[in-house]
Amino acid sequence: MDGRAVVRIVDGQIVLDDPDALAMIRAIEKHNCKGMFTLNKERVRYFVDRIRQRYSPKQVVITLINVDDPHGGPIADMLMPGQDWQTYRDRGEMPIARGIADRKSIEEVLALFDVEAADKLRRNEGVAIVVVDRGVAEIFAPEDI
Repeated sequence: MDGRAVVRIVDGQIVLDDPDALAMIRAIEKHNCKGMFTLNKERVRYFVDRIRQRYSPKQVVITLINVDDPHGGPIADMLMPGQDWQTYRDRGEMPIARGIADRKSIEEVLALFDVEAADKLRRNEGVAIVVVDRGVAEIFAPEDI
């Protein structure tokens, strides 16, 4: 063992701090973001067309944000203030904030909780789809559909 994992006692509870396990969990959750992306592929295609007709990919991104995600909720509130998300929950649906958003603002927000996704978005020069779900963010391109 390389000594990276540490066992501690916090408030009488045994706690395992394992950065390798945490990295693996994050990688799995990023992979799982593909599910939300795939489920919304028709809406993504619609937004891709709108961007190509009206905007520059350098100005905007497509967002698919799980409103019930700890990071997604505040982002959705910023993008769509006053939206009644409970209506979706009452119908048994996952509330998802879908739309076109300012690219720079999204890059800045991603940097607060997922530096890897923020960097990936900065390097992407084409149309980008930002998925926020499962405590992480992932960046996709229209070709990923």
